[in-house]
Amino acid sequence: MDDRVIFHIDVNSAFLSWEAVHRLQDLGEELDLRTIPSAVGGDMSKRHGVILAKSIPAKKYNVRTGEPIVDALRKCPNLTLVSPNRELYARNSAAFMEILRRYSDTVEQYSIDEAFADMTGTEGLFGSPIEAAHRLKDEIRDTLGFTVNVGISSNKLLAKMAGDFEKPDKVHTLFPDEIREKLERLDRAMDSIREKFGADAVRRASFLQKDRPDI
Repeated sequence: MDDRVIFHIDVNSAFLSWEAVHRLQDLGEELDLRTIPSAVGGDMSKRHGVILAKSIPAKKYNVRTGEPIVDALRKCPNLTLVSPNRELYARNSAAFMEILRRYSDTVEQYSIDEAFADMTGTEGLFGSPIEAAHRLKDEIRDTLGFTVNVGISSNKLLAKMAGDFEKPDKVHTLFPDEIREKLERLDRAMDSIREKFGADAVRRASFLQKDRPDI
């Protein structure tokens, strides 16, 4: 195993999760949007725009991020739709990043709802990488009310791929010497990798058993 330890931390269904937590904690609602077929996106009164985030129950109807709202409603007529709330997302993202920076001095924000953290050399503070990842994940859940996935590896690409294994609220590793063992789960992560890193990322992964430190 390489000495470097890189975490990829990704909020599960971020916009939908943040809206759900806001409604539960701030508005006093009892229904958790994450437990029903629901999605964030577009102008619901005019039924145009695209799906920005969806719940896990909505995925069972094959509702997809980025698809037109009309198509999503055709697949799932009982889909609960909520409007985007950019101010809410910004607040939650800032709180999320603040917690990450308690664990690492080197945090690279990749998007509003995901980041990389260099955890190299932090074992004395937080325990093994897996222990640290669970501690970080649980603190975010218990403090902010939403869940994240944490992928662990020796470089960013493999850490991202690990984080796209089973969701939500999970910790996964994918070090170079684990690629063969976890190949089946890698196949399920490829679509997300292409979206986030580009088509070339999948081809590059075949070389990562050598674990190039520049990736």
